[in-house]
Amino acid sequence: SCLLWWRSREPMLADLIRRPLGESDLLSGANTVIYMGKTQEQGRFGRGLYVAKHRGSASSDDIIPYEISDAGLLFLE
Repeated sequence: SCLLWWRSREPMLADLIRRPLGESDLLSGANTVIYMGKTQEQGRFGRGLYVAKHRGSASSDDIIPYEISDAGLLFLE
């Protein structure tokens, strides 16, 4: 297996989700693509996780809010 950590130019998660993956894009050949980024809801910023693609398995279209604490990554739903 392989893990690639890539920083995008889009500061907000919604902008990253709208960005199409092209055929020559490095992420287009990946089995699983998980986006993590800033979210804004009711004037407050937070963090969200979105599974953009996961070959061979169903995945939700929901954006999952999370926090990073001393205990690690905490999912808020």
